Amino acid sequence: MGARDPRWGRRMDRPPGWAESFFAGRSHADREADQEAMLRALLVVGAFLGLIALGLNALFTVVGLRFGWWAVPVFVPVGGWLFASAVCNRLLRPLELDVLRWGQRFRAVGVLMVVLWLVWPLWADPVAGAWQRAHGGFGPLGPRYPLGAILGASPIAMGMVVFLLLAVAMVLTPHIKGREPKYPAPPPGGPEPLRSPLLAPRPPRPYSPPPRPPDRPRWPNSQGWR
Repeated sequence: MGARDPRWGRRMDRPPGWAESFFAGRSHADREADQEAMLRALLVVGAFLGLIALGLNALFTVVGLRFGWWAVPVFVPVGGWLFASAVCNRLLRPLELDVLRWGQRFRAVGVLMVVLWLVWPLWADPVAGAWQRAHGGFGPLGPRYPLGAILGASPIAMGMVVFLLLAVAMVLTPHIKGREPKYPAPPPGGPEPLRSPLLAPRPPRPYSPPPRPPDRPRWPNSQGWR
């Protein structure tokens, strides 16, 4: 038998229970490991968002449209839609978009991008002016992001831009069909997999011959000899 705790009378060589682990708290090494993992995740997410921002800035510069940090709010709904689709494990969009072919998708995206190219200056010019008047960006007192000035500069054009960006994302995202898990066939002579009794086909019953009639007595008066 193992050594026992003189205060509680319990064995000291047994593993700690869930209550003891909860009240004892986590060790300093575990907290440091969690902080390092969180820091690495933030660095990866920040680098990914930075690459996206640089790519969008180059794309908008090529097509001759204004782009800056004041354009972040119109991309937030697209990120929220992608996150909700990832949580629900399916694309949250109209079913008619799932049957489109790639040629139809490219044509629809081309039309939407042309409309976005025409609507973007109606929203970007007032918002860029409001951003400069509110001294948005990095200043001597730290970063400043006047969200109220951005939302109030041109709300109608902003709604149109958000709708067009969501439409482009929904049309351009391909439809991914979920695959059902395929269970391997059992080896010969092995046990069969468990199945639902309501869905599994019933095996045919083995053929059983009809019951034989009772044998006739050999003697004509066998009942009277008892």
